[in-house]
Amino acid sequence: KFYKNIKYLATLDADEELPAKSIPKLLYKLKKDNLDIVIGYRKKMNRYSEIVLNFLYKLRFNINDPACGLKIYKIGVLKKTIGKISTNMFLVDILTLSNNYNCSLDNFKINVKKRTGSPRVGNFFRSNLKIIRIIVHTLFFKRNSSAVHSKFT
Repeated sequence: KFYKNIKYLATLDADEELPAKSIPKLLYKLKKDNLDIVIGYRKKMNRYSEIVLNFLYKLRFNINDPACGLKIYKIGVLKKTIGKISTNMFLVDILTLSNNYNCSLDNFKINVKKRTGSPRVGNFFRSNLKIIRIIVHTLFFKRNSSAVHSKFT
């Protein structure tokens, strides 16, 4: 079975905003810096709720742009967190949960293209409601203070 040899998994949004050509760069960073997760970091976010989430997440976990759809994970992190994540949180809960597993995370700045068409996650209300749910989760998540090791500054 081919999937037994998989060491990494990348996620990428379907709206063509995030360049797939960035995946090898993120993977290189993950391997070079011996990280568990690398998160794409967009200079410009699409919603005000993402800006608020980014601010809070930076304060709590020293990570930027947790809602970015471009991420690379070591499979071990996913094995530890997969049974505890929600389908309604843009996989941000993996980042939050990785806090309890001494995972090392970092960002990688990416250039984004203008989104083609409308958002795939729903209308304005629905997509912002999802992000507000993530904000509430971030605010009330009990942090293991010695766990997250972020190198991003």
